[in-house]
Amino acid sequence: MPPRFRPLSLPQVPLSQQLTSNLIPDPVTPDAKALISSPTSFPSLLRRSRIVRDGAHFSYVTPLPLPFPYEFPPYEQGEESEGVERFLSSYEPPNCREFAPARQHPPYPSARLVAFSPQAHAACVPHLNVGDTHEWIQQTSGKSVFSSGPLISADTSHLYGSGEDASPATARQALSDWASGRAFHLHIPGSLHSQEIEGIGVRFLTREEDDVRNTQSALSQLYTRTSYGPWSLRYGGHQFGEWAGQLGDGRTVSLAETLHPDSGQRMEIQIKGAGRTPYSRFADGLATLKSSTREFLVSEYMAALGIPTSYSLCVVSLPDVPVLRETRTTAALNMRIAPSWLRIGNFQLHSIRNEWESVRVLGEYVARELYGWSDVIKGEGVSDAPRPPWALRLVKEAGVRNAKTFALWQVYGFMHGVINTDNISLLGDTIDYGPYAFMDAINEDEICNHSDVFGRYSYKMQPTMLVYAVDKLFEALAPLIGFEDLHERALRPGELLHSSVKERQAWADHAESYLDEVRALVQTSLLKAWAAAWATRLGVEDQDVDRIKYGLIDPFFRAFAGWDLSRSLRTMCDFPTYEGDVHSFAERIARDAATKAPHAASVSDLAAWLETYRAKLTAEGRPTSHVAMHMKRANPRFVLRNWITDLVAEQLASSNDTKLLERVRAMCAAPFEAYDAPDDASLCEVGELLQSNTPSCSS
Repeated sequence: MPPRFRPLSLPQVPLSQQLTSNLIPDPVTPDAKALISSPTSFPSLLRRSRIVRDGAHFSYVTPLPLPFPYEFPPYEQGEESEGVERFLSSYEPPNCREFAPARQHPPYPSARLVAFSPQAHAACVPHLNVGDTHEWIQQTSGKSVFSSGPLISADTSHLYGSGEDASPATARQALSDWASGRAFHLHIPGSLHSQEIEGIGVRFLTREEDDVRNTQSALSQLYTRTSYGPWSLRYGGHQFGEWAGQLGDGRTVSLAETLHPDSGQRMEIQIKGAGRTPYSRFADGLATLKSSTREFLVSEYMAALGIPTSYSLCVVSLPDVPVLRETRTTAALNMRIAPSWLRIGNFQLHSIRNEWESVRVLGEYVARELYGWSDVIKGEGVSDAPRPPWALRLVKEAGVRNAKTFALWQVYGFMHGVINTDNISLLGDTIDYGPYAFMDAINEDEICNHSDVFGRYSYKMQPTMLVYAVDKLFEALAPLIGFEDLHERALRPGELLHSSVKERQAWADHAESYLDEVRALVQTSLLKAWAAAWATRLGVEDQDVDRIKYGLIDPFFRAFAGWDLSRSLRTMCDFPTYEGDVHSFAERIARDAATKAPHAASVSDLAAWLETYRAKLTAEGRPTSHVAMHMKRANPRFVLRNWITDLVAEQLASSNDTKLLERVRAMCAAPFEAYDAPDDASLCEVGELLQSNTPSCSS
């Protein structure tokens, strides 16, 4: 077994690949040492909603999942401002050390581990020592217990060693501290003494230089920064078709980057629901137990279906932290992992704000470190080395990756619910799960987001929304695309800073000639992946887009309208070996896939489509048992429906029932099993239809 490390000792990615050493920091937190508390620092700026300037890509910030508005103690008249800063300072690291000590301030909430994914552990961070976490969660089902925090132990210094010398219980408590934001990795090279407070702690921005000089100053520190601490990303986005300005990680804090010990794949670990950041705007920065549980389960399910997705390692509840949404509920944090959390909105914000050096720096980092294009030059590089173009390549790469993912969404009936440009990963992973759902009664106009009153993100519109998002990415990079095409090289550092508006517009206009090519690439990539995935689900070899679309799938959606999508296809796994009357099999589908949809197609319509389908299978002439076997590996018996996630969340909140959550998680991880046992079969029913259970964006 390879070495396993406690959370704060996980090996970091090389300095040259770290996000915080490659991208531009918030000038208010220019270094991780801004997170160290000092008598003259202003930690309220870590929580205060503000417009971040100087082309910053991220802000250093620590997790702080407390009820908001904060309950400050009473102060003497005239001392309110200083008192607020002292109060918030008590939650920040008091001095420089390799590991930030776990917060012991009495109001800091105790946490309880309620969910853990062995699959995510193996896929992302097998070198993380999690101790007996999985077993402990099951053993404590139904009990009011905590896994870390002031109610467990005041002394946590024994949790943050290195290597494999932790007992299972110690490793579990260390994971709980980390996942709840109580402890985090904070590395400041050298040593600091109490009298050396100049430049330590978060400060108000008082510089008067123009943005160009500030950006140049920030750029001069890239690739040399050696401090390390948690951060939140700055980005923007189009939400429901309207530009929303600065958004950013309003409730998410990234804690670490590590490499998978076998594949070498970068893994960025973050906690969602971690409290306010500079990007929280009017929100509390928290997440509910229900939404955290829903994201945990769907991450497991999507991975099992083979759909690119972020992972969720664990969920910790904070029973003493209330959250106000539609109702008063309980807070929880979701520890989630992806190779990167950068998204289309990261490029958009910088281009719209004319932060062009930020666009270049971000693009070079994405191209070289995330896409692995070793020919791309970051920064100055070797002065006389060729600088191969990357901007158009990047747009195409992001478009194709997402096209393949969106194709699988369509084939498996997955609806994201909020396909804003700030929710679309540059790597093509499904991220930022909110009011998602899987289609039950077949309806191409289905929506799963109660807030989507006009159906912008309905099932049938999802591919269109991808093209829209890629258009916005192209628009953000258009001046670079045009420059590269005209000059046959990438931009050098500083060239965009010194270019004129007229020059950049001319480059962007030149780039327009490539837009139709990009759109066509995205559309054909999506259709090709869509046809291949449908062919797999139906057990046919033919993957021709037109024959699949017009000969099978379009007629399928008409003939099966109103019947349950997943149960229809699962029942059809027996059809290749069925030798009886087609109408009788259609009646069986009607029994298995019946829903309460008001307008379902007739059994005769089902039978007519089955005749066409049988002719297709017969023409291909493959062994029927072979076809049926492969279909059962592509058509899940278990579907993660909204009524199931509601049931899990309700029983978890009301009675600490972690056994049901684990049972559903295990089914999510293996959805293609038979599940014939009564208890399991009951979770495979259609149940309450999606139309009566659509969460809102606030989920």
